[in-house]
Amino acid sequence: MAVLEFEKTRWFRITAVVTAVVLAGIALALVVDNQRRQAALTHVRIAGGGFLFYYRLGEIRAGITAIVQKPTPSQSRLVARFENPSGGPPVEVETRLRHGEQRYGLETPPLTGIVKGRPYAVDLLLYDYGGREPMEVQHTTITSELDEDVSPKGPLTVGPGYHRAQNGPQNGSPQGQQPAPQ
Repeated sequence: MAVLEFEKTRWFRITAVVTAVVLAGIALALVVDNQRRQAALTHVRIAGGGFLFYYRLGEIRAGITAIVQKPTPSQSRLVARFENPSGGPPVEVETRLRHGEQRYGLETPPLTGIVKGRPYAVDLLLYDYGGREPMEVQHTTITSELDEDVSPKGPLTVGPGYHRAQNGPQNGSPQGQQPAPQ
């Protein structure tokens, strides 16, 4: 009977060692695979973008959303360069990366000269803190589905309420003109 107990204990030890070796191998494979995937990722990717028509303000802006995919140095800078629809130098927008945030929206000041269906180039550059050369550059294009003509020429309202603008569009008529009497 003592031999039988020894066999059980020996079998249990062998099974435990084999199980531990197999689990260690699986864990090692997962770590190596995760490192390979992280190395293949870029620091930042462009999730989307387009033109933003703020009809109440009479403004059109361009914007993109960037997502941080892997750790970047704190206080790194994201710079977006938008092709200027009215010609001239590109419009640059900059933001600093903050610890714990993964989504960043970059939006231009109001733009003019937007043409429906024309692709406009956007470059996203990632600089480390104090860096002069970009760590990474992403390229994309954005296209408007509307012409600039559909946006009002000025704000429809002023202030936080729905007060009509003094010299803006009134009663849905173009640029401050009163509708003709009926």
